[in-house]
Amino acid sequence: MNITTIYDEMHTAMRQGQRIAIATVVKTAGAAPCGVGSKMLIRMDGTAVGSFAGPKTDSKVIQSAEQALRDGQSFLTHIHLDADQGEAVGSCGATLEVFFEVLRSEPRLIIAGAGYVAQALAKFAGALDFRIIVVDDRRDLADPHMFGDKVQLTFGDIPQSVRELEPDESSWVVIVTRGHHLDMDALRAALESKAAYIGMIGSPSKVKQIFKNLLKEGIPYERLAQVHAPIGLDLGAETPDEIALSIAAEMVMLRKKATGVPLKTLHSLLEASSVGSD
Repeated sequence: MNITTIYDEMHTAMRQGQRIAIATVVKTAGAAPCGVGSKMLIRMDGTAVGSFAGPKTDSKVIQSAEQALRDGQSFLTHIHLDADQGEAVGSCGATLEVFFEVLRSEPRLIIAGAGYVAQALAKFAGALDFRIIVVDDRRDLADPHMFGDKVQLTFGDIPQSVRELEPDESSWVVIVTRGHHLDMDALRAALESKAAYIGMIGSPSKVKQIFKNLLKEGIPYERLAQVHAPIGLDLGAETPDEIALSIAAEMVMLRKKATGVPLKTLHSLLEASSVGSD
């Protein structure tokens, strides 16, 4: 397998938001059928690109890679090749020292709008391991001094810019533009993508009207139901900082597959369950 093919497949997997493992031979002992530097790419479903030897050896590599993917941890291990099973070149067998590296795509946060809420959200999200991209058509707001050098700013038509960014399975889109119609246009663009999360700011009445308009355009109800709008958790937020905090909190909750229930309440429920089972 050409090493270029491995890297091409790795790039494709990263763009699609997949978690993959790269297995690399770092040392060999005995009559190994592959050399140091040989690589395999293993996906979450157990399919692989590349080969170290025959099916038996590759199956061992895939099993170890699947364990690395489940644990989300890279590790180094030894894989023995049995000469009697035809895995090694010679009669004494061989051992491969293999490093399994788990890779996952860096999640993108695309913020449509560069106003006060967007500025505050970029600060919160900067500590949440997102690569942040802010889109706006107003140069006075799409200002690097307001967002810092870790935020990528894109100046231009907001809906078109969202489309050009091609949100994928590892992308989160937050819509906080300056107006009703622009929010709807940005939402329409986001819904055309494969974004993992789409959220839009607005009052319940505004959200209802936008959804009604998009339903008339033929966007399925099931797709609109996936949109987090009004966006954020109920924190009683009023200021831009508070609104941004409620949005960031919802994003963390969803990413961690948590409930959003206050820990005191959750602890009380667990305590009551424990007492009831005694």
